Parts: sequence; C-alpha cells; structure tokens
Amino acid sequence: MDDYRFRNILETSAGQRELDDKLFVINAFLNIIWAIGFLIFWRRRQAELAFKWNTLDMEQIEATRSAYTGELRRSSVTHQNEVYYPSWKRLLFRLFVTIPMIGINIVLVSFLILLIIRFQSWVDRQLKDGHLPHLMSLTELFPKILLALVTTIFSDVYKSVCRWLTIKENYREQQKHDDQMVGKLFACACVNSYFSVFYIALFTHKYIRLSHQLTTIFVIKQFWGNIKEAIIPYIVSNARLSVLIQMSKKERARYAERKDLNKELTRILDEWRNSELDKAERQKDSNAYTTKAVDDILTDNTLNRRCSDITFESLSLSQAEIECSQPKWEDLYEDYLEMVIQFGYIIFLSTLFPLAAFFSLLNNIIEIRTDAFKLCMIYQRPFSQRVKDIGHWQKIMEYMVFAAIIINCIFCSTRGVFRRLVPDLPFAAEIFILVCIEHLLILLCKVIRSTIEYVPYWVRVEKSIMEHRRREAFKKLECDALHLKENRSHNYNE
Repeated sequence: MDDYRFRNILETSAGQRELDDKLFVINAFLNIIWAIGFLIFWRRRQAELAFKWNTLDMEQIEATRSAYTGELRRSSVTHQNEVYYPSWKRLLFRLFVTIPMIGINIVLVSFLILLIIRFQSWVDRQLKDGHLPHLMSLTELFPKILLALVTTIFSDVYKSVCRWLTIKENYREQQKHDDQMVGKLFACACVNSYFSVFYIALFTHKYIRLSHQLTTIFVIKQFWGNIKEAIIPYIVSNARLSVLIQMSKKERARYAERKDLNKELTRILDEWRNSELDKAERQKDSNAYTTKAVDDILTDNTLNRRCSDITFESLSLSQAEIECSQPKWEDLYEDYLEMVIQFGYIIFLSTLFPLAAFFSLLNNIIEIRTDAFKLCMIYQRPFSQRVKDIGHWQKIMEYMVFAAIIINCIFCSTRGVFRRLVPDLPFAAEIFILVCIEHLLILLCKVIRSTIEYVPYWVRVEKSIMEHRRREAFKKLECDALHLKENRSHNYNE
C-alpha cells in the first residue's frame, strides 16, 4: 500500500513537473512576442503623439554645447574663428581614462556582488545546520537587503562617474554627448542590476532564492528611489523655503521699526518747524530764509524717502522667489534608465519570476504619482525640449529584445526543460535545437518589425495631405510671383 502511494506521488509530481516545463516554454515564447509587440506599438503611439505635437518631421538643430571647450581655429566654411577640439585627444582620453575607469567600476561592483552572494550562501548553510536558530528571519534577509542597497548606492556612484567622463570627453553636439552618456550609464547599470540575478539563475540554480532576491530588489529600489527622488529634495526645499521666510519676517520687522522711527522723526521735525515758524514771525527779516531752510530739510529727508519707496508687500516672498529656492530638475537619464532596467527585468526574468511584471506595474503606478509630486511641489519647472522620439533608448530596448531571446533559450537549457520533455535527447542535439529556435525567434522578430509600419496609416495620410497642400501653396506663390513679374515688365515696356 505504501509503495502504491509513493509511486502515485512520484507520478503526480512528474506530471506536474512536465506541465510546469510546458508552461515555462509557452511563457518564454509569449514573453518574447509581448516584448516585440510592445516596442512596435510604442513606436506607433510615439509617432501619433509626435504628429499631434508637430514634432514628427522635426530635425534636430545641432547647436554647440555651452560646456564645449577647445582652442580657437579659423573655420574653412565660415572663415571665422571657432572652438575646435581635436578628435585624437578625445580618443586618447577614452582609451586611457574612460574605458579603464568603467572597467574598474564594473569589476568592483561584480566583486562586491559575488562577496555578498557568497555571504548569503554561508548564511544559508549556517541556518540549515542550525547554528543560527534564534536569528533565522533577520539573518536570512540581511544579505539580500545588503545586496539591494549596494546595487542601489552604486547606481548613484557610477552616474556621477559617467557624467564626469562624458564631460571630459568634450563633445561638440548635445546629441553625441547624450548618446555617450546613455551608453556608459547602461553598461554600468546592466552589471549593477543583472549580475546578481543572472549568477543565481545560471550558476546556483536556486530559483526560490532568485525570487526572494528579485522581490527584495524591487522593494528596496522603490523605497530608496522615493526617498532619494522625493523625500530628501522635499526636506531640502522646505528647509530653504523656511530660511527665506525667516529672512522675510526679519525684514518686515525692520521695516516696521523704520516706519515707527520715521513717524517719530516726522513728529519731532514738525514741532521744530512750528517753533522755527514762530521765531520767524518774531524776526521778520529772517522769515524767508528760515522757511526755506525748514522746507529743504523736510524735502531732503532721506529716511522718509527710503521708507516711502519700500512697501510692506515688497518684503513678502513672491512665487518666483519661492521657486528659485527649489532644486533644479537635472535631466531624464535616471528616469529613462530606471524604466529600461525594469523592462529588462520583465523580458529577461519573468519566466523564472512571473511576479516581475506585477511588481513593475506597481512600481510604475507609484512612479507616476511620485513624478507628479516632484514636478508640482519640489523641483523648479523644467524647460521643455521638443523631440520626435526617445532617442538612443529605443535602440537599446530593441537590442535587449534580441538578448532576451538568447537568455530565455539558455534558461530552457539550464532548467533541463528539454531533457525532461525528451529524455533520450542527446546534449548536442539539445543545443542544436535551442540554437535553431533562437534563430527562428530572431527571424520572427525581424519579420514582425518589417511587416508592421512604425507610423500609423492615418498619420501617413495626414502627412500626405499636408505635403500636397504645401506643394499647392508653393505652386500658387510661384504663379503669383511670375504674374507679378510679367505685369511689371509689361508696365515698364508701356
């Protein structure tokens, strides 16, 4: 009886595992299809918004960056002196400064992450052996929280390093400067964000631990991100505003004291003037002189004139002064990077951790309200910049989709999905099948991207109508100019 029950349990477990493997493959395939469709329909929506805001066909005017430095050299085009920075200096700086510093940063982050992962393994062994029974819940979570904090803190460090390196490379156009900044940020962020989870998934194969680690990363990053982006600037902004309010109160108190002093001086001068007038009546010969002297003193009352120029309302803080005390919104690098890294968590790891999509949705809902709070309450109102797309980030996400195809195929191999579905399949045949599937998915991605237009049909129709009207208007102007020229020549001949 016991053998029968044991065999029944094994058969049920094997059937459940086979169902899990099939669902894993289906989930990976649907995940890739979703990523491809998301980017395509995002570009279509982007084209609609760009057409609505009249930026679809806008050409970027590559003005010289204000921070661009160099030596003056006479331009062969404009024949004027222009700032010139040799490209070989930039190349040398990239070879001997940028690449080594980025490499050191990546190696250092990887080393720290490996140390924390090893520490987590040691803690797990100690808990399993019963050496840490009383601190089980706290000790088990400590390495995960430490890893999430290290990756979050290093994200701020390498952002400052990448910004300094890009400034030192000294690019003339803002677009090239932004592209180089984006490339450096993404290279460091990939190692910082994905190294630990890929190491756990590919080398340790502890998928429960992976789910715990991803949950901790999502929670800690969201918590720390809100503190760094909203709470700390809010406290700093309120502190600056309170200082300005205190200064305004002090100025108001001084203004009130000056007004009281001015009233007292005016009363004394009035009494003195009356006494002088009484004396002038007694001394008729000095009447004109005394009256003139008193009037000069009263009209030349500097304190009275100053107090009349200053009003009580001018000492209160205006809206412009309040907004000047608020911090500036620097750039959108960090906001874009956060969304791209989150996109990578979904397409890379949602097959191993299906809750990644849910946590990302929750993060986006909170992020929308946080950004609205920052723009309305904390930061200065940023200047808008008209662009037609999201720039280099679009290409990065497209490359991430191709990487996700390869990574999901690798996960199918490391989890032993094909070996359980087809037990007699040789390892070489399994690799060959995975490579074929990977190439077919990449081909499918290419076909879908080439089949679906990035610009919607109605936008293309509206553009054609506008182009037709523009040409007709241009032809009409040419005809009017030609008729005007003929009339002038006819009148001249007459």
